[in-house]
Amino acid sequence: MDKGQRLDVAAEVARGCISRTLDVRVDSNDTGGKQGAHDLILTHGGRTIAVEVKLVVDPSHRAAGTKSSQLGYTRHKGLSYSWIVQLDPDVIWRPTLARLPDLLPELEERGYRPESAHFMWHQDIETYLKLHSLGVDGISCIPPTEMHPPGYYVLQASWGGVVPEVDGAVSAACDLIASPRMTKLRKQLSDAKTDERHAFLIYGWEYLEAVPFSQEGPLPTVEPALPLGIDGVWLSSTATSSPAIAWLPDRGWIRAAPMD
Repeated sequence: MDKGQRLDVAAEVARGCISRTLDVRVDSNDTGGKQGAHDLILTHGGRTIAVEVKLVVDPSHRAAGTKSSQLGYTRHKGLSYSWIVQLDPDVIWRPTLARLPDLLPELEERGYRPESAHFMWHQDIETYLKLHSLGVDGISCIPPTEMHPPGYYVLQASWGGVVPEVDGAVSAACDLIASPRMTKLRKQLSDAKTDERHAFLIYGWEYLEAVPFSQEGPLPTVEPALPLGIDGVWLSSTATSSPAIAWLPDRGWIRAAPMD
């Protein structure tokens, strides 16, 4: 790597995975005068292969999680309970944080208690509209303890949904590769003067598609619907030692080496 060039950790982890899976040397490609080109280059079965690696994460979720950790627990002498306030990670938190020291005591004065706070704000239209405008996704409170005296935590809103089966996760990955979000990936691979071009996606925990890719489940049963010009795909997650799967034109779906 050239002096002063930042290490692409995702590409390095993918390079190790591909090398162990195919038992070949995999080199970094976007170095020196080729910065901005596809990440990796290798030769396998007499064919040259270009690989572009993308870390699929949601910056707003990551930033909200970091902000929540930095805030920690705020003690408040004007409260009687210990509160949890969940905020939408896609809104600006600063105005809400400034309002909470006054807003939470107001809720207690209006009769919000541990047994009712989590649903009462939905039934109080004035409070609901006020909290909703501040990006509040959920509130609750419990009696204080020695460890948590009256005060509050601010957390990012919980997320969830139906975890897709692996075939559904593959379909979503192919849609992502074909989307405007991956225009740069497709351009980098289309510029590659190689026999094959592969996309390597590493999903962060905030995406439900990461679940089937991070478990030793069954391999997909359908061929991926990749955009024209992309011949193979590798899929994994950011989980420690996450499994990986790959679609190779000459072998179909295979279980790749873990992401160590």
